[in-house]
Amino acid sequence: MPMKWLLCWLCVLCPLAWGDARSAQQLSEISSRSQLLCASAMVYFDPGERAPDPRSLTAVFYHLNTLDTYVLQLGQPPALLQPLRAMQRLFAELDRLPRNQRERYPALISQLLSAQHLLQQAASQAYAQQGVPDSAPQQLFGAQSQAMASLLLDYQRRNYPLPESPQSALKPAQLQALDQQIEQGFERLLAQYGEHAQVLDKARSNYQFVRRQLQQERGRAHGGLEFYLSRTVIDLDELAQTLAGRQG
Repeated sequence: MPMKWLLCWLCVLCPLAWGDARSAQQLSEISSRSQLLCASAMVYFDPGERAPDPRSLTAVFYHLNTLDTYVLQLGQPPALLQPLRAMQRLFAELDRLPRNQRERYPALISQLLSAQHLLQQAASQAYAQQGVPDSAPQQLFGAQSQAMASLLLDYQRRNYPLPESPQSALKPAQLQALDQQIEQGFERLLAQYGEHAQVLDKARSNYQFVRRQLQQERGRAHGGLEFYLSRTVIDLDELAQTLAGRQG
């Protein structure tokens, strides 16, 4: 009888453990995917671009749908739902605007960035309440994904005609520190998850290919950087999902 009850408890606890791991992973991805969404939006809704690459628009749709799915699965807490709905409304307005009204893009993108910031803050606070161990895959992979997404978003912000300020939110010293953090993050991931070296080496190679350009003070909104880094972040997130699933 004790063994029977033990097996019953294990059946109950394993889904709960997986649920906790899955929730933490989703909250981590909300922070990174929302930044990728804004980076793609700035590439597509660039007022100086007359023929934008439709792949950037597809990327915005993809990230927005992913965020909507995750917030739904997390129970639609108001702190997450409200800024997400604001982002959805702003994107719909941007998407409806004809190109001959592209001078309105910057003001709407600025509002999109503000809503994204609120969503990211809410996700980070909820994630902190999960009490995820420092050695957990959600923590290690999440920090890496968010750092690269932050670097990409900062690059696009520097090169987009935002109404409030054309300057980077990050100073050169901060950019270098973030780059160092990413390099050290890859070293730690390879040391701890060497069996996944193929995925990690590819992600690291992709990052190193664009890292110098990401440090440039001025340039232009760049779709190539977006595709490289977005794919890298998504690959890391997918690996983290697999590892989080095994925790159950």
